[in-house]
Amino acid sequence: LRAESPGPSVGKLVPKMRQTAIILYGIYIALTALDTVFLLCGGMNLFEAVCTAFGTAGTGGFGIKNDSLASYSPYIQNVTTVFMFLFGVNFNFYYFLVARRIREAFRIEEVRWYAIIVLGATVICTVPLLGEMTAFESVTHAAFQVATIITTTGFATVDFDLWHSAARTLLVLL
Repeated sequence: LRAESPGPSVGKLVPKMRQTAIILYGIYIALTALDTVFLLCGGMNLFEAVCTAFGTAGTGGFGIKNDSLASYSPYIQNVTTVFMFLFGVNFNFYYFLVARRIREAFRIEEVRWYAIIVLGATVICTVPLLGEMTAFESVTHAAFQVATIITTTGFATVDFDLWHSAARTLLVLL
């Protein structure tokens, strides 16, 4: 548990380690299943949806196709963006939500900073893209690249090496 926990101190969600593991695996399985369902709704077949959901949840980002997720619809890319973000959140946050300890969930400073950093980086990467593509495409590609890089998922939709140097620098820093 110490190796997998962020920050300097390690706490358990519940008194017994086994219960903590069951809760965390339950959250992981629920998010993966939900991701799979949304991907199926977007037209992916079951194999692609499950593999993509596992890649989104883990830090491997192994795409089914050679172009990763570039050839999929914006819906699929947006679903993947949302779930990359969700899987990057500290799972204690979800535990507190499920346990109806909403105030404690939103007191987790790590989660607040994570959301602020992702939102800020997405805005910074979106602005230079506005002249090159539509606003929707700019936000979609910027949010996807920020989410995939900050979570080390490894998926790709565009060659961000062609982006403005400020956006590339920010992505490297993430």
